[in-house]
Amino acid sequence: MFSGKTAILLGGSPYVKNQFDLLRSLQNDPRFVLIGISSGLKMFIENGIRPKYVMIADADPSIERFWSGMDMEETKDITLISNLCTAPNMLRKWKGDIKFIGIFTDNKDLERKLLKKYKPMNGCGHFFAALGSQYNIGAAVAYLIFGCRVIIFVGNELSFPTKESTYYADRTDIKDSWERKPQIDIYGNTVYTNYMFMALKLMLEDFLGKLSGDGVFINATESGIFGVSSRFKNLPWIQQLKLPMAVAHAVSIMQTGKPLQQ
Repeated sequence: MFSGKTAILLGGSPYVKNQFDLLRSLQNDPRFVLIGISSGLKMFIENGIRPKYVMIADADPSIERFWSGMDMEETKDITLISNLCTAPNMLRKWKGDIKFIGIFTDNKDLERKLLKKYKPMNGCGHFFAALGSQYNIGAAVAYLIFGCRVIIFVGNELSFPTKESTYYADRTDIKDSWERKPQIDIYGNTVYTNYMFMALKLMLEDFLGKLSGDGVFINATESGIFGVSSRFKNLPWIQQLKLPMAVAHAVSIMQTGKPLQQ
């Protein structure tokens, strides 16, 4: 679908505010496909950044808070990629096109019914792995459905710089109240994370590790804990680059098949 192009996954963690100018310039570049998530969409639209696709996967109706005060007419030219089990109140709000994917659940009876009703599931006959979050599922969609072999990750800190800081760039959230534990960040400094963020980090890293050798994965979040381990340091299948250099690498790969020489 987008073979030969680079996907940029847009998360909503604080450092992404420093990258708005470059992301705005990339949204109209045909070589790049911007994929957002429902929890960060309002912030990006308010700052002039319109992803081509937005991921949503949660069945909890309380995620309606993500779009509180948002002008939903702004979604008319954006395609929503939704889990089959997403909260219906969110789908009713959406003004643009909606595409559905099937994701593993822990309800086997539900899975049997979905497999019977939607054939072939995801075009291949089986569900996609849950991977824990809509951001992580976005990586699977970019690679497995869109055919993007270069993926740049931004806004995916999965940590807090202090014990008091908030996670999202534009608001407070229930995640801010969860217990935090110290963790080493990509610069070797101590930050704080929680059990859920750590689980999401490990799931995405493991998924990308299984694809390594056939894809180029660049963490351009420029902050946080994604792609680094206190035991193994930088994971070899996830490059750590600032966003301008990540874009330059991606362009070189798309043009020549080889990364930019550092």
